[in-house]
Amino acid sequence: MIIVSGKATLKPGGLEKVQKEMETVIAATRAEQGCIDYSYGADVTEPDTILVLEYWESWDALHAHTTQPHMGVWMTKLGEVGVVSQSIRFIEAGEERNLMG
Repeated sequence: MIIVSGKATLKPGGLEKVQKEMETVIAATRAEQGCIDYSYGADVTEPDTILVLEYWESWDALHAHTTQPHMGVWMTKLGEVGVVSQSIRFIEAGEERNLMG
C-alpha cells in the first residue's frame, strides 16, 4: 500500500476559495481504480492549511491518478489561489495492524 500524507498551506482566504474543487476532486478520485481512500481536511490550528491523506493499492495506481483530468483542474485551482508551502510524503507501507486489535 502507498500512503500519501502531509499538508499544504494556501495564501490567506485560499481554503474557502477551493472548497468546491476539493469536494469534486475527492469524489472523482475515490472512484478511481486502485484508490483505497482519499481525503482532505482543514487543519484547525493552522489557517488555510489542507491536510492530505491518501491510500493507494500501488505506485501504478498513484501514478495513474496524477494523469486524471480532475487532477489537472485541481492543480490549476491551487495555482490560482496560491500555495505558500507544502510538505507531502509518499510512503510505501508493509504490514498493517488495527489500533484496537
